[in-house]
Amino acid sequence: MKSKKFRFLAALLMLGFVSGCTNGNTGTGETTSTTPGNTGDTTINTTTPAQTEADITNEDLEKAQTTYIDENGEEQPLNMNTLYSNQNAPHLNPLGDQHVFVAPFCFVDNPNDPKDTITPTDELLSHIRLTFNGTEEELKAAGAEGIYSVSEFYQQSSYGKANFEAYVMPTWIQYDGTAKDFEAYAGQNAGIAAAQYCRDWYIKEYNKAGHGALGEDAESIDFFDADKDGFIDLMWVVYAYPYTSNDTSFWWAYVTYTSSLANPSTPNVKTLGWASTQFMTESFSGYDSHTFIHETGHTFGLDDYYDYNGTWKPVASVDYMDQNLGDHNAFSKFSLGWAQPWVLKEEDLEGDKTAVITLRAFTNSGDCLVLASPNYNNTAFDEYFILELVGPTGLAERDYLNGYQNTTGFTEPGIRVFHVDARAFGGTVTHDSYYTDADKLGQSATDMRVGNTWGGRQGLQYDGDYFPIEKNGNVSPSYMPLLSIIEASVKDTNWTNSSNYNATNSSLFTTGTRLNMTESSTWCTTYMPSKTNLWNKACTTTGWSGNTKQYEIDEDCTANFRMRVLDIQKDAEYGYVARVQITL
Repeated sequence: MKSKKFRFLAALLMLGFVSGCTNGNTGTGETTSTTPGNTGDTTINTTTPAQTEADITNEDLEKAQTTYIDENGEEQPLNMNTLYSNQNAPHLNPLGDQHVFVAPFCFVDNPNDPKDTITPTDELLSHIRLTFNGTEEELKAAGAEGIYSVSEFYQQSSYGKANFEAYVMPTWIQYDGTAKDFEAYAGQNAGIAAAQYCRDWYIKEYNKAGHGALGEDAESIDFFDADKDGFIDLMWVVYAYPYTSNDTSFWWAYVTYTSSLANPSTPNVKTLGWASTQFMTESFSGYDSHTFIHETGHTFGLDDYYDYNGTWKPVASVDYMDQNLGDHNAFSKFSLGWAQPWVLKEEDLEGDKTAVITLRAFTNSGDCLVLASPNYNNTAFDEYFILELVGPTGLAERDYLNGYQNTTGFTEPGIRVFHVDARAFGGTVTHDSYYTDADKLGQSATDMRVGNTWGGRQGLQYDGDYFPIEKNGNVSPSYMPLLSIIEASVKDTNWTNSSNYNATNSSLFTTGTRLNMTESSTWCTTYMPSKTNLWNKACTTTGWSGNTKQYEIDEDCTANFRMRVLDIQKDAEYGYVARVQITL
């Protein structure tokens, strides 16, 4: 769970932006309803792949950009941390080295507190070390086979681009009082109070002879500011006290941020994680890293993909930022700069051209494909479809085959299709508009327009928006999610109407199955906010009357892609390889 974001919407000077949608390709598409072709479990095609004529293959496509040019003409990374840095709240840098300060935090024993049941022992400290830094072999030897430590997970999930180095303190940091005393001291800011306490403790110990409890080889506090921005890269506080599921504001697991200013010589805490050792010790022989991996995703800048209002389930549970399961998806990794998808635009397919694209299992390769909307800005922060080959392999294997808690994964491979609306705003560009220029986006954008909470967490005019559905003279809002799955098999109960929906094998596109984005296809009427094949950006907001949107609709701003999965093959190196055919 994530606390409210720090949002500094500073008025930054910037040159021009555009909103709305002008579609250069007005293809007509089909006018009849199309029924999804797969209603059963996924199967693997083990026959020789059919030879299919292709005008376009992977080699013919450019890849999306994960950089931008700053005001000084210098190339810079473009990812979630860029947006947060633009609002003066830098997160954990998803690229390069990160020196993560892991603070085992405990309290004076209180025999009068019936909740005070966790003893901060050396053995528990060892569990924290392995949970954050253990190798697969060490965790297997400890009885947690198939579990990855936080650092190992992010090393693999980022394809080696995020060098997540966790430094677990050599001893417990004991608060000078009981847990109840700490409640009184911290007020509603448990994580912030603890993180600042741990920072001050470290500085005091380092200044002692021989660096006190830190030991002779200890580094000064500025070691934990690898990118030298004046903030500790990340402070993780792991507290020895039970969590309380009915009070998620204090004894729980979350990521939050301080209001501290940058201090290059003695870095302050900005982004921090806060979670109980109990999240770790309840399963997997006491080395359950799932919650810590999920929360660390927030420290990189990823949002929760489940609905805080409990109305729908856009990602359908199978994701680390939904139900702590498997691996991060293609959009998440694209937005962090870990994956760089091929980009296919409708104009590439004009003249009845056919594209045949090969995708290796995403968790092992980073392969993914963007089907772009009109005026696509070539970055993660726009509207598009993104395709990835998922299945029980690599990081996802254990969770997909065995499930995690109450969530099951994909036990067979298939193509997962997401609709992404990550259009970004900030600076002088209001929420009602968005950046179409990648460089201006990198220089000034601070946030994305919508999230996966139905209606938006902070009101429609901040992190929510909707497509107006007109019927019988009335207008009803059809809310726009940030990230939502387009399933191969459209069931009566699906993520749009169920808050506990779990995708299954039949949600994936498998050999022979098709997706046709035509105006009245079942996929469009179910999964597109417009209830047609109009993109979200076909609706331009022109103003508001209270919470009622004033708008214009561009009827030519349509999605006309057709996809067919040609085959999915087993592969010794990547687990699986698929070929998909894309036409108009």
